[in-house]
Amino acid sequence: MRIVIWGLMLSLLSAPALAKWDDPEYVKRAFKLIALSNEYDSDEHPVRKWQKPIRIYIDHRVGDKELHGMLANNQIDDLVRATGHDIKVVNSPENANIRMVFTRQSRWQNETRELWPTQENFPFHGAICMAHLSVSPKTEIKEALIVIPVDLARERGKLFACVVEELTQVMGLPNDSDKVFPSIFNDGSKNNVMTTLDITLLRLLYSSDVHAGMTEQQVMPLLDSWFKQNPNWLKQSTDMYLKSKFVSDFGLN
Repeated sequence: MRIVIWGLMLSLLSAPALAKWDDPEYVKRAFKLIALSNEYDSDEHPVRKWQKPIRIYIDHRVGDKELHGMLANNQIDDLVRATGHDIKVVNSPENANIRMVFTRQSRWQNETRELWPTQENFPFHGAICMAHLSVSPKTEIKEALIVIPVDLARERGKLFACVVEELTQVMGLPNDSDKVFPSIFNDGSKNNVMTTLDITLLRLLYSSDVHAGMTEQQVMPLLDSWFKQNPNWLKQSTDMYLKSKFVSDFGLN
């Protein structure tokens, strides 16, 4: 526990002076940046989230199957805790709407194109791992693909971060921003697992009043209501953070 608390203190002490992640107004701005934007365009987007149960097929194409399965399942447990959504691992790709592929750097670009042939261009340049999702006309998320070249991710010290970030982004938080801190969606914050802020963003996105297709003008007042209805939101999100196996068992932050 001492390791966990010290890691959390280091994260907070290293945060930018303006990063008041315990302030609802700051969290709302973070939600707009991460949930209502995209990493590879500058357009405004409506809310994207899953309505149907999520079924994940873990496609092991390299060794260390047990390790990779443990990392994925730990993160899935954390996502279920934060969102309350129905998420389970299945044994065949035919029963899945998310395919999570652990592969090699030499193969991952070709395999990504083969697994998602309707996408013409993938943003491989500079990427260590990637996720891609597909939405309905109402922007309900229908399916997603996650590809992690394990050797490249290990080389960069990002295997944990790739598993955590990509699984979280396909929930409907697809953007990265250096204005959101501390967060797995900020490469500069060096977080390997979801922070209290990230968990709060998931809780907001999967609150029952927030629906796929909502615009910024429609969803922002609902966030105000959520904070009023959940006065202990910070403690609750922090408790979820501390219950993560990544934190409680490994002391990661």
